Amino acid sequence: MFSITAACDEMIDRQGRVRTPWMPIMGAAREIGPAELERRGAALNRQIALAAPFGQPPRFTADPLPAPLTATEFATLEAGIKQRARLLSAALEDLYGPQTLLHGGHLPPALVLGDRHFLRPMHTRAPLPRPRLSLYAADVVRTPEGGFALLADHTGMIPGLGLALNLRRWSSGTVPELFRAGGLRSLRPAREMLVDHLHREAEGGIVAVLSAGSANGAEHDTVDDALLARALGLMLIEPGDLATRNGALHMKTLSGLLHVSTLLRGISGIDIDPLEQGGRPGLGIPGAFGAIRAGVLEMLNAPGSALLESAPLKPYLAALFPALLTESPLLPDAQEDARHTASKAPFAHGQGFIPLPMSFRLFAWHDGAEWQVLPGGLGMALAPAPHGPAPGTKDVWVLDAEEPRFIAGAAPAEPPERVKFLAAAHLPSRLADNLFWLGRSVERLEAACRLLMLALPRLESGTSLPRDIAERALLARCLAQAGLLPPEIATASISGRLLRQTLARRRPLAGLLKEVGRLVDASSERLSPSMLSTVRFALHQATEALPNEETALPTMLNFTATFAGIAAENMSREGGWLFLEMGRRLERGESMAEALALLLDAPPERLEPGMGLSIELADSVLSYDLRHAGILAPGPVLSMLLADLANPRALGFQAAALRACLERLGADDDAATAHQLMQDILNLAGQVRQLRAPLNGVATSLRALSDRVHHRFFTLLPEAHALDDDELLEAAQ
Repeated sequence: MFSITAACDEMIDRQGRVRTPWMPIMGAAREIGPAELERRGAALNRQIALAAPFGQPPRFTADPLPAPLTATEFATLEAGIKQRARLLSAALEDLYGPQTLLHGGHLPPALVLGDRHFLRPMHTRAPLPRPRLSLYAADVVRTPEGGFALLADHTGMIPGLGLALNLRRWSSGTVPELFRAGGLRSLRPAREMLVDHLHREAEGGIVAVLSAGSANGAEHDTVDDALLARALGLMLIEPGDLATRNGALHMKTLSGLLHVSTLLRGISGIDIDPLEQGGRPGLGIPGAFGAIRAGVLEMLNAPGSALLESAPLKPYLAALFPALLTESPLLPDAQEDARHTASKAPFAHGQGFIPLPMSFRLFAWHDGAEWQVLPGGLGMALAPAPHGPAPGTKDVWVLDAEEPRFIAGAAPAEPPERVKFLAAAHLPSRLADNLFWLGRSVERLEAACRLLMLALPRLESGTSLPRDIAERALLARCLAQAGLLPPEIATASISGRLLRQTLARRRPLAGLLKEVGRLVDASSERLSPSMLSTVRFALHQATEALPNEETALPTMLNFTATFAGIAAENMSREGGWLFLEMGRRLERGESMAEALALLLDAPPERLEPGMGLSIELADSVLSYDLRHAGILAPGPVLSMLLADLANPRALGFQAAALRACLERLGADDDAATAHQLMQDILNLAGQVRQLRAPLNGVATSLRALSDRVHHRFFTLLPEAHALDDDELLEAAQ
């Protein structure tokens, strides 16, 4: 322990020597070198930013150096935090129940009842079936005397828990040298115990993290909500995914409404139930308070628990220990100047280190019997660097030379019998919709890029050979049909210069790329961090190349290829992948059918220009040359573009893939429609004349199938039908 009353240094003792816990850390840092450590820190934050869901930049900057605590120091903090959590839990149960603390004069009624976080609808005569306070975080500082003092309580939304459970994994991949010394308590046993507790309490119901998502005005870090959901293996849902039926809360999924048992909330209690509290309707869930009061929904923490974070109430809480626990506080409140006298820790800054005052944020949860404390947490800088911003958050290590303590909770109950759902049954309809349109948008971007890469060199050539003139006329019509050119200028006389000017003025690719980026952010919770960072990096490269849309075409195609590879190799063939795949196949089939209807709209003797363009547009030149020596003939061309079920660019392949997805989703009638469509496409391969009408019919059928998919899975409305005479008479009566 420290003994001098001046502010302490976490790393250097009073004799100027590196403290024992810091020796292996600083030894590894010196081995890495200052320049390399700066690059590692930048890489760490870049990885976090690329993997951050919702497309929102994180509200923190991570420091590659950890902040170690010895086993003795952590034991002291652990005892104090458990005691503090028991006190605050008892206080909340009393304030929302019998209110003996108010009647006995322990707390001023004006401060409690007048606080904006005191929610009168949550006041009940009997206690709730579950504790109102189940998650807790405490910010503590090391005092000049060497002890610890409480800086702040977090009893409502728990900020930083998701980051604390993920930061160590990111750091271990970026600066593995720091972890070689060992002697570090793992977070994994504690995390697994928390997950086990949540699922046992849910008794077969859905456990999820409730986030405001991308809603404007969100007070909480929604990125942290998504990180928490990933760390605990839970669903991340938004208020729009939920509905109250018969007094209980349900999630809207592709298989209907599923009962929700437990929510870890990332929304202020004020906004949870606009029906009772007058909050923002876009954020809330009408009827949620009633479900909590009835005991059919557990919310961690219960709405109104943020009351005890109130600064005016904090001085009164220390006096409650004798009244509620008959104990003295183990963790005293920090003094007013605690932020200035807090111990300093080294933060990587530039190619060196800078000491900044730091607080420790530690997390606890109630396992049904007692409070448990996470053996780690976050170290948070309390002041900025003198010259520019400094990293503000670091991982807290709990050192222990012995094996980590495995804390066992209650014996797991027998798992309830679960109903077998179809693939993607538990997928929220909002997410399925986003993934479906993400697939369509990526394919739309790829089709536009391929068409422009085909058109620009031909329009630039300016040759007057009959075939060249025919190709330019066909390409102009395709560009107009794809919305890349206004119809009034899409003629055979259009030049490459005019096309470039039109692209520079209208910027259609920029709009497509922006929509893809929006949908990537909206679907990010269904992509793993490595997938998300890879996709975002490729998307960033495509966006950076956008000022010149012509030169950006290869970069955009690189993004679409990266996305397709990620989807093919990294996503399980169920759940969200099915809707992503359906969107891709519907869009590719529709655009291909419309393009072929234009390119192959000619008598057999004049089909050669259109056949050549069709093969190039379908990216099948190499396969065609190998099979047919590059000799264009209607039969082989139509066979490859329409009937080759091994060619992922063929029209028949798209219908076959759609059929497989729809069968997996249990949409047998739509799967039969896709199968019939595939047969119609295969039959077209032997028809050389008058292809435009049937190909346009294929495009129309695909649009109708898309509407049916949207109606079945996303709008969740019953089929419309006309009333017969008996029903009209009954309705009139």
